[in-house]
Amino acid sequence: MSKNTTQKWLYTIGIGIGVIFITAFLFSKVVLPIVFGRPDIIATPEVVGKELMTAKRILQESKLHVVVRDSLFSESFKEHTVLEQSPLPETKIRADGTVYLTVSKGSRLVAVPNVLEMNYQEAMISLRNNDLRSAIVDSVYSNSVERDAVIRSNPYPNSKVERKTIVRLTLSRGEEPLPDSLEVENQSSGGWRSLFNW
Repeated sequence: MSKNTTQKWLYTIGIGIGVIFITAFLFSKVVLPIVFGRPDIIATPEVVGKELMTAKRILQESKLHVVVRDSLFSESFKEHTVLEQSPLPETKIRADGTVYLTVSKGSRLVAVPNVLEMNYQEAMISLRNNDLRSAIVDSVYSNSVERDAVIRSNPYPNSKVERKTIVRLTLSRGEEPLPDSLEVENQSSGGWRSLFNW
């Protein structure tokens, strides 16, 4: 095959590919909208300040897609509340467009729950549910608090601390055991005999 013939074939194939792309473009931009109708243009509803599930429902009812793009700590908005949206409210977009949301992770600080007199396992679960950690640092005898229950916590209950803070717990060892009975008897006898210098 001569060089000229090869060039003609390549030229023909290039023209064919170009025709296919142009046809596909015109079909998608002209023919399909005529057949199926153009997407509606709507104003983006305002969902800032709303709970995430409520915001999703409102946007989906408007035939919009929802994507949670980010989450941030906030001292002003409760957890799972929408902080920002993009596009902004009342922006004109297609009915099948996407709205990106930034959601609150709640406050950076949490209150230490009152775990005093709780069994250690219960106290650990309560602290973990509040995004806190726990560590046993000491144990002491107690006649009023059951064995393995919490006597003290540091930080104290209701203190405001950052999430993931370690709460140090002191546990009860139960009632202090009595001294050996023979030792008690000797101590008692000695005390009585000492009155008479025996």
